[in-house]
Amino acid sequence: MSLDIRRYLVILELLKNADGLLTSQQIAAGLKREGIIFKSSTFSRDYQFLVGLGFKIHNPKTKGYKIEIEDTEEFSFLTNLFKRIALSNLLNKSITLENETHKYLSLDDTSLVKNFQYFDLILEAIKNRKELSFEHSSFYHTGRKEPKTHTIKPQLLKEYQNRWYVVGETENGFRVFGLDRLSDLQVLDNKPFRNKTEEANEKLSHTVGLNFSDYEPRHIVLRFDVSQKPYLESLKLHRSQEELTNGSNGFYTVKLFVSYNFELKQQLLKYGSLVQVLEPDFVRADIKAELEKAFKAY
Repeated sequence: MSLDIRRYLVILELLKNADGLLTSQQIAAGLKREGIIFKSSTFSRDYQFLVGLGFKIHNPKTKGYKIEIEDTEEFSFLTNLFKRIALSNLLNKSITLENETHKYLSLDDTSLVKNFQYFDLILEAIKNRKELSFEHSSFYHTGRKEPKTHTIKPQLLKEYQNRWYVVGETENGFRVFGLDRLSDLQVLDNKPFRNKTEEANEKLSHTVGLNFSDYEPRHIVLRFDVSQKPYLESLKLHRSQEELTNGSNGFYTVKLFVSYNFELKQQLLKYGSLVQVLEPDFVRADIKAELEKAFKAY
């Protein structure tokens, strides 16, 4: 793992877990516990770098450091990006330096990297605001025998369940296309279009998964068996997830603020009898109807 990346992650974790101001001495001690030597000049550069990235780290009158997580746009994304880079470095090391290391890795065969060569092309098109044309094979429209040609204004690359997707604007609004189902990708030489990445992100911020919904975002209250609490705490259904009861009564109740869609429905159905939708009534009725249909199949 890159020493710089590792140092950033340790510093951010120390700041995140601190009750109040964190002094330079406390940061030095935390780095030392992780086997990292603290140098004032290096830490000063680290501080400037992290603040420049967008982390809201305050240093009031040099008495200590404090991070404002809620004010840091995409805090989870930025820290996750560091972890991805660190993991990539480790995987690279396992191939280039220690030829036997790969034998101790078990990779998920369901993770798709098909057409990953398109990633850079799409990312550059988004940055340069260039339209894309491609053939797309749909899983949804099963009656369609041939791929369909699409032209989009790409706004965002999104990862979901070990697959990558491009979110683009079409004549009918935002659409999502899996990179694994694209072919004949072309970057068009059009005049730059208006950037709508923020708008796409905002729309996705109230979405579980990828399917945009006609439902307006609303609170959805779910009551789980308490056995599911540690799983839901470590891997939330959605970033808006808020704890309502802590499980002391045998149930763990949470509230989401999302647009109800197919992927949230799938997530809830996989819990079976371990979850109950408390509100709203239309979601409760939809899940009940689906479970009744499943019951009849047996």
